Amino acid sequence: MEVTVRRRRPAVEKKIAEINENDTRVSLIGRVIKVDKLEYMFWLDDGTGVAVIESEAELPKVGQTVRVIGRVIRNEEIHIYAEVVQDFSDADLEALEEIRELERKALPRLENELVWWSE
Repeated sequence: MEVTVRRRRPAVEKKIAEINENDTRVSLIGRVIKVDKLEYMFWLDDGTGVAVIESEAELPKVGQTVRVIGRVIRNEEIHIYAEVVQDFSDADLEALEEIRELERKALPRLENELVWWSE
């Protein structure tokens, strides 16, 4: 009997304004600006936009900084079905942004070098 294992796509770190039609799973960091306990939803603002987050887990508090990993739901607004909601209140967001910027600059060069080495 052959077993087929389906892996889900990795979540790509994004800013809300960067989410596009090709994204299926994303990782977002932002501040909670509104919570709807009846609908199990909250609104996340990362400074570039606002996304509606649907979560079956415990809801964060207004003002809390969180990381959301989840599926992008195609809608008239940016809507994410959260698979994971992590408290990022103690995270150094400036350091995280510096790391992201370094990755944006260095990773394409590293990938080009790896292609060169493999030829």
